[in-house]
Amino acid sequence: MERFKQIVTLSLILINDKKQVLLQKRYNTGYMDGMYALVSGHLENDESMLQGIIREANEEVGIELESENVDFVCLIRSGNDGYINSYFKSESFQGDVVNMEPEKCSELTWFDINNIPENIIPNDKRAIYNMLNNITLDEYDFKTKKYSIENDSTEIKTRKI
Repeated sequence: MERFKQIVTLSLILINDKKQVLLQKRYNTGYMDGMYALVSGHLENDESMLQGIIREANEEVGIELESENVDFVCLIRSGNDGYINSYFKSESFQGDVVNMEPEKCSELTWFDINNIPENIIPNDKRAIYNMLNNITLDEYDFKTKKYSIENDSTEIKTRKI
C-alpha cells in the first residue's frame, strides 16, 4: 500500500512596526485570483520549513529574514484537500518590500491586523485568528464537518494585539 502524502505550504504573517500585516493580491494564478493572501509558497524537498519560508519571503517580496526572528504560528489542515498549511510570523526583516512576482501578484498592501479585508483567502484569515488566539493546530472538515476553532472562517473575529 502506498503511503499517504500531502503537499506542504508555507505562509508568512509579516507584521510591521505599525501592527500591520502584509497581504498580496493574487493575480493570474488560477487559484483564488483577486483575493488577498499572505506571502506564501510550497516547501521544497531539500529544505527545512524555516529555510523554505525565508526563501519564499525573499522570492516573493524581496526581503531578508533572520531565522531567529521567525516564529512558528500554526498548522492548518483541512480534510477536503491534500495540503498541510504551515504559518510563520516575523516582525523583523531587512530590505524594502517589493513585488518580485508581478505576474502572480497585482498589489502588495499593509493592512491593520485588526481590520483585514473580507476578500482574503479563508485559511489565511484562520491563521491570523489562530496567531491572535494562540491556536497552534487547526484541523477541520474531516467527515464530521466540525471545526477545531469555534468560528467558521467567514466569521472569525480577531482581537487587538
